[in-house]
Amino acid sequence: MRGYPGAQGYGFGFGRPWTPAVRALILACGGGYLTQLLLGRALPLVELLALDTARPLELWRWLTYALLHDGPLHLLFNALAIWMFGSDVEERLGTRRFAAFCAVSCAGAAGSVVALDRLLGQTSLVIGSSGIVFGLLLAYGMLFAERVITLLVFFVLPVSLKARHFVLLFGAVELLFGVAGGTRVAHFAHLGGMLFGWLFLRGSSGTASPVPGGAGFLEPLRRRLAALTRARDDRRMDELLQKVNASGIASLSEGEKRFLHRMSRRKRWA
Repeated sequence: MRGYPGAQGYGFGFGRPWTPAVRALILACGGGYLTQLLLGRALPLVELLALDTARPLELWRWLTYALLHDGPLHLLFNALAIWMFGSDVEERLGTRRFAAFCAVSCAGAAGSVVALDRLLGQTSLVIGSSGIVFGLLLAYGMLFAERVITLLVFFVLPVSLKARHFVLLFGAVELLFGVAGGTRVAHFAHLGGMLFGWLFLRGSSGTASPVPGGAGFLEPLRRRLAALTRARDDRRMDELLQKVNASGIASLSEGEKRFLHRMSRRKRWA
């Protein structure tokens, strides 16, 4: 699939190249599944590498479970999603940060499952790279918020959504199924991948920067809050200046003087 710019955003087309970490991740998942098929009886890979919430301190499982899959379709859809969304994310973050991001999303999804099972008093055996997939989906929505993704509903009806709306929709669906469905462990693993992916991108060393012309999905709210804060500060400054005109600078408290000094510096450098 090759990405191409369009009038309304960004689309997918066949022929998209693999980026290095995406290629390595897909090949590792494919190799893990192939080993399951060929050596599954002789080598108990699932017992050794799957996430077993009854043994949460075996920390290697928090990463290795992503290399195992439950069937060819499970592997195919995860690999396709990693390919489609991961290549652009890797190009934006760089290969090292992208690899760290995938590891954090994977381990975060595992931690979410472990925490949920502890809360419910149950144990689970989890395999699959869906936690990474949903982390990448979240990253794509943050980094390429204004790009348009076209879905084929029931493989027939095309529906176009901006990436940020696509991510919010998937997150809401996962939360709904996680609360109401019988397979809530898997759904909360997906949400855990999204949550820890978001934390990684918002961290001090991994802040997401949107593409030119696009904003992260919280950017409109951030701009609105900034505008309200500026308006509030301007009103307070006007009130204090009127107080100074009426009663002199000595009538101001130390806090009010510091506020006026800060505002004068802001206006000077604006």
